[in-house]
Amino acid sequence: MYRILEDHVVRNEYSTIPYTWIRREEPNHAICIMLPGLGYSTQRPLFHYATGMCLNHNIDVLQINYHFAKNEQFKKLSETDQDQWMYEDVKAVVDEVLKETVYKHCILMSKSIGTIPMAMEWTEKNYIKNTIGVWLTPLMKDDNVFQALLNTDRPSLCVIGDHDHHFIKERISSLKNNNLVSTVVIPNADHGLEIKGDILASIEAIKEVIERVQEFMIKFSKG
Repeated sequence: MYRILEDHVVRNEYSTIPYTWIRREEPNHAICIMLPGLGYSTQRPLFHYATGMCLNHNIDVLQINYHFAKNEQFKKLSETDQDQWMYEDVKAVVDEVLKETVYKHCILMSKSIGTIPMAMEWTEKNYIKNTIGVWLTPLMKDDNVFQALLNTDRPSLCVIGDHDHHFIKERISSLKNNNLVSTVVIPNADHGLEIKGDILASIEAIKEVIERVQEFMIKFSKG
């Protein structure tokens, strides 16, 4: 059986971060921490099905449901300060929620803007140990995200569509130089990993993504 805890962390007067923690009644060995996109919440298909898949494989889930687009104070900041804000929000939730819980394995799954704080943690290594990474539609135009993926020393899965405005063929191809990175390119898929004008093809794309994520997570999170 699972328990669902919905709560929030107050980092400061301008930042309150909601989260949903889904955990087994008994101690578990693995957790997936989900960092959604700016307009792609954890209720959208990729995270919805990934959550179900995690629970089916006895992996707890922590969804960090930040709302940067609605935060006026956040909007006033420079890009660098926004990046730091996002990272500190994520770290605050992880530190608070998991302060008394130890997991043997951690999967960090991010999409779009969520790959920015994920890339920072990939470099800083402040709060997550024994980590593997699932990067959904990473912001490949962002040098920090690209370098974090290119030089990762932890198993990583990169999923992106070739019609995504952040798809840069040369950068995606260069990821092959790192044996720890697996790359999945979905033909004709946009930044939402959907195929414009073709619902059935979009459903098939989501199915392929979830299958590849499941294969990757099971391979590296067991043992």
